[in-house]
Order: sequence, then structure tokens, then C-alpha cells
Amino acid sequence: MSVALSVILPAYNEEALLGDCVRQLHAALTALRVGAEIIIVNDGSRDRTKDIADQLARDLPGIVAVHQANQGIGGAFRTGATRATGDYLILWPADMPAEPADLAPYTAQFGRADVIVGVRAQRLGYNPLMRLNAWLYPRLVATLFGLRLRDVNWIHAYRRSLFNRITLTQRGIPMLVEALVRLRDLGATFTEVDVRMKVRLGGVASASRFKVMWRTLTGLFSFWKLWRRERRP
Repeated sequence: MSVALSVILPAYNEEALLGDCVRQLHAALTALRVGAEIIIVNDGSRDRTKDIADQLARDLPGIVAVHQANQGIGGAFRTGATRATGDYLILWPADMPAEPADLAPYTAQFGRADVIVGVRAQRLGYNPLMRLNAWLYPRLVATLFGLRLRDVNWIHAYRRSLFNRITLTQRGIPMLVEALVRLRDLGATFTEVDVRMKVRLGGVASASRFKVMWRTLTGLFSFWKLWRRERRP
């Protein structure tokens, strides 16, 4: 079976959650009967994530384990993309469970659009500050880049042939916006799909930390300045 989808799973110190997440993701992809591979990118973990990733790659077909020094979610996704063979790429959080219904909205749009943007109806586990940021962030992105999407920070699927033509500079969360903007500028077609946000398998979302929020905001403006310079005649 040809590979329609490469799921890239960045993992940093995820020893407690990685095994369950990958097995659920593998089962969901198998149930959907879509040719798929899962690329685990161990992003410089200091716990047993490396050993668990290697064991999963030995135990389950279609699993690839890659190891690197810590480069953030953006760096991990770029690394995974270089190893991918699927027609589409998806980044999947290591702390989120997966069922066929979670992936079906994306796979149903394969071949119909170059970029498939998941839109969350609810923000489970968000505190008031996170909810405010979730409301403001896409509006800020629309103002800065003219990119009007309902949700810019969740799971997206990218046509790999187009994704490989862009250069990403952001290592962290702003990488998601950078990918969308650069693909838009390349002429990619977009569609939005409604998806469920799942309750985390455990732990606390890093996006709830003020320093991560600040780093995301400064990274976004850093990319905006670069993008404006690139567009000058």
C-alpha cells in the first residue's frame, strides 16, 4: 500500500505518554485503512523517551524513530518531514489520544486541498488566559499576514510536495503559522474541517505557561518582520 499520510510525532520527555499515544494512533490509522507511517522524533529527551521510541519502532509496522538534539516542536517537525514518504504530513501531539474519528476529517479531504486546517469547536483544559489568547491569536495573525482562518494553532495536514518547497525559520509554536503563511504565498489551496479537541493523556499543556506564551508572541513577530523584509521589492 502506498503511503498517503506521514504522521510526525515530536516527543520531548514523553516517557509516560508516548507508548499509549503511538499505539492508539497506529490503531486509528489501521482502522481508517489509509496507507500511513508514524515518525517519532525524539527531540533531545532526557528520560526514557528514546528507548520507548526505539521499542515501538521494533514492535509496530510503519513506525520510524528519529533522534536529535532539542530543537523545539518546529525543529522536530522539520526533521520528521525530511524522513517522510507520505502524500500528506500531519503533526500529532505526543500527549493526545487518537481515534479514527479524529483523523477522518483530514483523510476525507486528501486530494481536494493542499492544506487541511483543523478547527476546534471547544478548548478543553484551557484556563481563562489561554482562552483569551486562543481568541486573540488568529485575529492577530489575520492582521499581520492577511491569513483569515478560524484556528491557526491546531492540527493541520500539508501536501508534502508543496511543504518541501518552503523554508521554515521558527522552531517553536509559531512554526504552525509560518507554514500556513508560506504555503498560502506559494499558492496552496486551503480547506477547514471541524475537529474535536481531546483531553490530554496526562501532564500540563506547555502553552499554559507564561514563558511559552511570551516566546510564541515574540516568535510570531520575529517571523512577521522577516516576512515583510522578504516581500519588499
